[in-house]
Amino acid sequence: MLKQLLNRASEDIEYELACWKYRLAGNKEPQTKALVNGSPRSGTTWMLRMIASIPGYFSVGNFQRDLQRYHTVRPGAVVHGHDTYTPELQAILQEEGIRVVLMVRDPRDQLVSRMFHVKRSQNHAWHDQMKDMNNDEALLLCIEGREGLPGMDVMIRLAQSWLDNDAAMIGLKYEELLADPIAQFGRILTYLGIHDTGNLAKVIVDRNRFKRASAGRKIWAAGRKPGQEKTGSHFRKGITGDWKNYLNAEHIAKFKEVAGQQLIALGYEQDLDW
Repeated sequence: MLKQLLNRASEDIEYELACWKYRLAGNKEPQTKALVNGSPRSGTTWMLRMIASIPGYFSVGNFQRDLQRYHTVRPGAVVHGHDTYTPELQAILQEEGIRVVLMVRDPRDQLVSRMFHVKRSQNHAWHDQMKDMNNDEALLLCIEGREGLPGMDVMIRLAQSWLDNDAAMIGLKYEELLADPIAQFGRILTYLGIHDTGNLAKVIVDRNRFKRASAGRKIWAAGRKPGQEKTGSHFRKGITGDWKNYLNAEHIAKFKEVAGQQLIALGYEQDLDW
């Protein structure tokens, strides 16, 4: 336990030093507003936490598709959105100078993550119906969708709506962020107009890595390594390709029927032979 406390303290000191250097370089008040957008379970929470760790930046939550609230956003604010592209929203974002970071994830991994999320989240509309289902039944339900539980075609369509309309944004795949988080978050800093004065990207990535996030407020805990599963946690597993451990032949056939072409359009498969 002492080792974990010392490691956490060392990381916090490194982060504070990086923030001090950042401000010392003349970066005092944030100038940028940001929207971290994407369908649920696509890495938006991870990206939101990292951007909100930039000195002067802060999370303002999810506007729940209330577009007029975007007019209230001030510099430094980071909105967490699950908003489909519309010309009206695009016009508001441009008017308010809000820069969009779109997170995209392999929809099959997103599916598995969402199934576990619904099962554990008591405030989800489908929690009571799904909590006692076996995983196979719950996955099939999430693929097909029901009222109040969007199917995978709808989940994918959110990201596609931004990509297909050539919206003003930066897109980032969850898999790319997981493979090289420092370089990819460095891209986000540049897009937001933030100059990295040394190791800002590194300390922010370290501060928000899976192992630390999975420990939560238990600062004495070691946290879990990516791949070590805890189904009741928002940070469940933190890996890619996990769908292969859960999707059976029936799930795959139904997924191809519901959203197979969309999966190809996103670039996660070349054809339906998977």
